[in-house]
Amino acid sequence: MDRLQSSLDRLDEAIGRLDQAIRLRLERATEAGTEAARASFDEEKRRLERELAEARDGERKAREAADAVAARLDRAIERLRSVLED
Repeated sequence: MDRLQSSLDRLDEAIGRLDQAIRLRLERATEAGTEAARASFDEEKRRLERELAEARDGERKAREAADAVAARLDRAIERLRSVLED
């Protein structure tokens, strides 16, 4: 579970950095002011937003899987306890 949590934490950090990169590029494109720069930025922004959405979806799925595994482990431990008590 620690490795999964560590991976999820790293994914959270990566998502944060990606989000920050999108904002920084938006500021740069706005400052540049040229139509070509904005078009290039818009394309890159859409790509980064797709990647961010995919990363968030991956994180959500990993968290759901971790929660499911934790619930199954809790049930197994509870069954073992009840067997040992009998």
